[in-house]
Amino acid sequence: MYNILLADLDLVPLIKKELSFYNVDVVNNKEDFYTLTYKKSYELYIVNFYYLDIIEELKDIKNNAPILVIDEYYDINHLKKTFMIADDYIIKPIIPEELKARVSYQFRKLYNLTKDVIKYGTMYFHIKFKQLYNNNKKIKLSPNEIKLIEYFLCRMDKPISKEVILEFLETSSGGALRVYISKLKKLGFNITYDRTNFAYTLHSKA
Repeated sequence: MYNILLADLDLVPLIKKELSFYNVDVVNNKEDFYTLTYKKSYELYIVNFYYLDIIEELKDIKNNAPILVIDEYYDINHLKKTFMIADDYIIKPIIPEELKARVSYQFRKLYNLTKDVIKYGTMYFHIKFKQLYNNNKKIKLSPNEIKLIEYFLCRMDKPISKEVILEFLETSSGGALRVYISKLKKLGFNITYDRTNFAYTLHSKA
């Protein structure tokens, strides 16, 4: 599951409602922002323009997670500063559907920036051609198995909730998901299930 760091208290109710499928941490001051940033890895930052100086520091340490900046009102100078270091700029009041669309776009962009080939043990997956190979031999997979293994490989060692996976696969069948997981495990993918958090993890060590 993606981790989001939110630094704008006005948006907490909206984010919690509209982005409930993500792990969202909230900070209300710069000190807490620093603390969480260095303790935890985030795939997206949603921050008020007030935090722009910290965002600059994130880029200096080569943190490539997308950054969505929220502003209280439209300001051309703020806009120019934002796009020098961040990825998107939104002004209040926030329209829920617009926020969801922009967040979704940033995650798709992050996902597409992943290198073309991902290796896993003796296997490798070619993202562009959606093909899995083992010892240079093609492995036949169903469309959903291909989507699932690509999703896992781009999030190795990160727990992903069952609910999020089902939403990604656009299915409600937990039985079908178990069949897909079983097939991938037989191929050699080290996938575990945490019954406490209802989450699957693909471990980087095969």
